Amino acid sequence: MLNEKEIVMKVKLFVTGSQNYLYFKNTLPTRRWDYCETLRTVTIIPDPVDVYQDGEYGFVTVFGRKIFVKCDASHWEIVGAEKTKSID
Repeated sequence: MLNEKEIVMKVKLFVTGSQNYLYFKNTLPTRRWDYCETLRTVTIIPDPVDVYQDGEYGFVTVFGRKIFVKCDASHWEIVGAEKTKSID
């Protein structure tokens, strides 16, 4: 459920070959140039550590996992992923 500070929008997301392997299970076409752009729905949220300006930070959900993204000069890039809980 969204709160009043979250905004949902479609953006073009820049994905490298290694990010495709880590987060998208090699489902994107990154083999020829080792990158691709894909259209994804991003939920814009306030940055928890105030590094990015409002509207430049958010997340996409891929295979049930939150992948955090940032906007850098009109294109969106992956910053990292939500940590998964280890089973001991």
